[in-house]
Amino acid sequence: MDEYSRIVIERYCMSHKSKKSGRLQILLNMSYDFGAAYPTDDDAIFLEKAIRSEKDEELKEALQDLDSFLFG
Repeated sequence: MDEYSRIVIERYCMSHKSKKSGRLQILLNMSYDFGAAYPTDDDAIFLEKAIRSEKDEELKEALQDLDSFLFG
């Protein structure tokens, strides 16, 4: 996964305190230690919905990069 995408997502999570940012932080942590945690189907559905609804293009691209990394 591109390090810039991780930075964009981390910046979003640090500046927003919401259920969405909390879940994104968990998924981002999985991308750092992929062998220790496995994303679920619910995670995939959540991420797809987040990508579809995201208006910020930079964050949307970062979420797509995370999706590709975690779910192929």
